[in-house]
Amino acid sequence: MITIKISDLLNSTDTLQKLAQKDFKAKLAWSIARLLKEAEKEIQQFNETRMTLIKKYGEKDDTGELVTDEKGNCKIENDCLEEFSNQLNELIETEVEINANKIRMELLEEVDFTPADMAALEPFVEMEE
Repeated sequence: MITIKISDLLNSTDTLQKLAQKDFKAKLAWSIARLLKEAEKEIQQFNETRMTLIKKYGEKDDTGELVTDEKGNCKIENDCLEEFSNQLNELIETEVEINANKIRMELLEEVDFTPADMAALEPFVEMEE
């Protein structure tokens, strides 16, 4: 099991997707695929909960539909903005457990990573002692 904050999980999504596009031997490829699948479940759950908050606190038009800005982002009622932000921040800082094993660092030695990639992957990599 990997315990990680949702904020860290969201920050690692792009790097996990990049990692999933590389070629690996079967065992490592399976481990990465499982990790990605389990991470995506948690992200989907986060997005569903976030959307519930948006529907609860979002500004609605006369027909009850959410009002969006020119970029398609939902507007939050001004008098609810603080409560929405507090609940969203609490949600983002929640720790979740991902049902996957960490990847041993030595299995990734042949892969080129940027320091930013490594920082994003840190919660998922078992560093050598």
